[in-house]
Amino acid sequence: MKKLAVLFLAAFMGLTACSSAQKDTPTESPTTEASTTATGTETADTQSVPSEKEQIPHTEVDIKYPAIIEVNEDVYADKPYKIAYANWNDENSISIIVRDSVLDACRYYGVDCMVFDNKQDANQAITNCDTAIQAGVDYYLNFNQDESINAAIADKLEKAGIPMISIQTKARDGIDPEYHIDNYKFGTLCGELLIKEAGERWPDEKPVLFVAGHPESGVNFIQRAEGCKDSVLEALPKTEVFEISTEGDPEITRQRTADFLTAHPNGKIMMWCHIDQNTMGMLAAVKAAGRVDDVIITSCGANPVAFEELKKDDSPILGTVAQFSERFGWDLLPMVIEHLNDGTKPPLETVPPLDIITKENLYTYYPDA
Repeated sequence: MKKLAVLFLAAFMGLTACSSAQKDTPTESPTTEASTTATGTETADTQSVPSEKEQIPHTEVDIKYPAIIEVNEDVYADKPYKIAYANWNDENSISIIVRDSVLDACRYYGVDCMVFDNKQDANQAITNCDTAIQAGVDYYLNFNQDESINAAIADKLEKAGIPMISIQTKARDGIDPEYHIDNYKFGTLCGELLIKEAGERWPDEKPVLFVAGHPESGVNFIQRAEGCKDSVLEALPKTEVFEISTEGDPEITRQRTADFLTAHPNGKIMMWCHIDQNTMGMLAAVKAAGRVDDVIITSCGANPVAFEELKKDDSPILGTVAQFSERFGWDLLPMVIEHLNDGTKPPLETVPPLDIITKENLYTYYPDA
């Protein structure tokens, strides 16, 4: 019996030692330990911790205007998305710049983009929306200046479960996000420069204000003209104001400016025009009348057609306000991606910066001008 007891004790001690050795040997836990990939990135084991979402890598894109465009390098698409961009009018120079900025940003973020042309036509805008819905896009960017049509488009998209951002003109007030410039400030920047320059050039004169607007194009253009008039009248309350409509035509602008100059052969004149292309018609009338020394002009759009005048010391054109259309797509795409990634909705109103381009800052913003 004593011999059996000894053998039993020995066996028990051996089992205990074996168990202790197993506890002291480190093992990889499938639930808590991390592994290191070939790139050195730690990833949690998928058995207990969900894997990180696969991010679409950025694609290198040449940023032509670094002083204008801000690239959000922290945003990545979690999966391949397909969006639609409906442009205001592919024949409008500003619209073309906006469209190209959207395409560049989509290329950078790895987002597929269907491009449509609204052609400034209500029926075409609705048709574009219907086509995008049928194509199953994930998001809709709509550049159209008719609020009622924008609202109808937003209704259609909502029923299809497709979110939208409206560009420059709202859709459903208080419901749909809008990305737009401050049109009133567009005008005040011009008026402030006119007042400053008039005071320096003609300290003893009482110049009049000649406003060439385009009210037929809607509230955005009306606000620009109001901003210019208000800023001038705030500084010089007794300024006489004359207004014409360009009807969106440089030749009509030229003719109506010429008529005004004929009717007002004397005195100094501050002039404002709603868009650079028509400003060229205004300038032609001023030169033909021999009134270059009597006139100063501010404009809107920062179109290259105005840049050549800004470079000249004797040009009546002082400046043109830039809405920086080159950055629109780069501002919009991060909002789109974050909304699609995790449901973070864009703010109801996003307003990009403005500045007035003069000979002093032209090359800062546009180095190749």
